[in-house]
Amino acid sequence: MEAHGPDLSQIALVLAAAFAGGSVLKRFGQPVIIGYILVGMILGPSVLGLVSHGEQISFLSELGILLLLFIIGLELDVHRFMEVFKIALSATVLQIAAGISVIGLIGWASEWEINRIILLAFAVSLSSTAVGLKLLEDMGETDTPMGRMAMGILVAQDLAVIPMLLVVSALNEAGGNFLLELEDLARVLFAMLFMVIMICVLGGRNLGPLKLSRIRIPHLPDSGQNVVVAMTMCFTAAALSGAIGLSASYGAFLAGLAIGSTHKKETYEEEIRPIFELLMMIFFLSVGIMLDLSFVLEHWFSISWVLFALLFIKTIFNISILRWLGLSRRHAIMIGASLGQAGEFSFVLAAMGLSSAVILPETYKYIVAVIALSLILTPVWTYTMRRMDLLRRGRLYRLARLRKHKKTIAS
Repeated sequence: MEAHGPDLSQIALVLAAAFAGGSVLKRFGQPVIIGYILVGMILGPSVLGLVSHGEQISFLSELGILLLLFIIGLELDVHRFMEVFKIALSATVLQIAAGISVIGLIGWASEWEINRIILLAFAVSLSSTAVGLKLLEDMGETDTPMGRMAMGILVAQDLAVIPMLLVVSALNEAGGNFLLELEDLARVLFAMLFMVIMICVLGGRNLGPLKLSRIRIPHLPDSGQNVVVAMTMCFTAAALSGAIGLSASYGAFLAGLAIGSTHKKETYEEEIRPIFELLMMIFFLSVGIMLDLSFVLEHWFSISWVLFALLFIKTIFNISILRWLGLSRRHAIMIGASLGQAGEFSFVLAAMGLSSAVILPETYKYIVAVIALSLILTPVWTYTMRRMDLLRRGRLYRLARLRKHKKTIAS
């Protein structure tokens, strides 16, 4: 028992401080996840050194990521998602292509290996689902057409993580060269095809001769133990997915998708959310703990430039893509800015790259610093872009009135 004392004390200390930090940030109208990251940074090795990124905290943070996809599947309204599916999928594909193009040019100029280019391109292409949803909630846009579109893009990005993880795992086995075995490719195609079929089943759509609209997911019985049933389904699906060589998060997402199609969706969601919020809090705490403040201060100039480039270039690409896909200027700006940061799975991809020596430890520190700071700055960045758009529209309105007034005088 005594051997586990320090570890449990660390976790208890971190959780108590996180609740306090999150409450302070919430009082000032900021996303609580910023408080979690800041608390983790203060308590971590780079400041007070009261807690390290131990195995227990790392395990719980990874569990939080798994439960994040489960909750996304649970909350996903398939019928509404199908309404924005084409634009969301197109935007995600174009975002990934833009990330590969930009990082590819940088990597070519810097003579990077193809493994590093692919890994970093995937990492910068993703956005944070947790931050994006929180921003939509704060702006009151969750149930608006713009909010549903942003949510659709975030979901499409989370789905894209599945083949990304499989490709990165192939990089792990490839040494210095990119290698995607036929077996890996078959797994990726199977995973995506099965997911498309399941979404079509739940959305009541047909695929040619397959009459999927006739298939129904059976309702779950009232057991009185909703959390136990839901968690059992989540972890069973995750374990089966991992056993056949797919990502465990993939199975968790499908389990959430299946449960979300039943009449007990709201009940499961209400009872599971406290567990989810606790694990996500631990995940963002672990991000703060990993953030090396002395490294950030030592390399503040280069990190600032990379951070600004990430937010600015990604936002511009997002706005351009969404405008090209037919969205209004206002919606494109708001969605583009709210998706300008890097995402939770970017940390996962970076950690996989470090463990397989695709990236060096110093590069990993750069990535963690840029991703964490992008999450912290996203609310300010989104507010700034929103304010600039309001000022622009105000100027256009005043110019229109002035022109109308001049025409009236001239006539």
